[in-house]
Amino acid sequence: MMAAKNISMNKAGALNGWFLALGILFVIFGFVIMLFPIAGTVTIELVFGLVLLFLGLSQIVLAFVAQKWTGFLFVFLSGIVSIILAVFLLFNLAAGVIILTLLLGIYLLIEGLIKIFGAFRLESEVNNGWLLFDGAITLLLGLLVILAWPTDSTWVMGLFFGIYLLFGGLSFIMLSQMRK
Repeated sequence: MMAAKNISMNKAGALNGWFLALGILFVIFGFVIMLFPIAGTVTIELVFGLVLLFLGLSQIVLAFVAQKWTGFLFVFLSGIVSIILAVFLLFNLAAGVIILTLLLGIYLLIEGLIKIFGAFRLESEVNNGWLLFDGAITLLLGLLVILAWPTDSTWVMGLFFGIYLLFGGLSFIMLSQMRK
């Protein structure tokens, strides 16, 4: 019984270390993006476009490697769609920023709700106050993004994503202090 408790405590300690490390990274990235919100917005769009390009190319390669597979057409077409979207984002920065800002607002709304519900679900296991606060801030940011859309799209995505990362990082840091 004692060995099982030690293993459980070791896992909790490793998990706490991951929460702390992620929290610190989120806080650092959050501050940097908040300091340079327009650059943050453009960077988010470019990274997203490059990821989609890589995914699309990978899907097309996979489709041809597994040609005889019944899912060939699905994977191939999915790759083509990913590449088209990537090219659009990479070569139409203004339109891409407007679209991604709306998607960020929707994402933040959903993420905020998930965190709020998660805080209530975890209240017996961890100090859920920070997670609840993080969820409320995230939900508020989502509402503000959608209300400011599309006029403030050039800077709002970078600034609000930076704020989201900052509070998410603080939440992870607080979760790293879990009860053992």
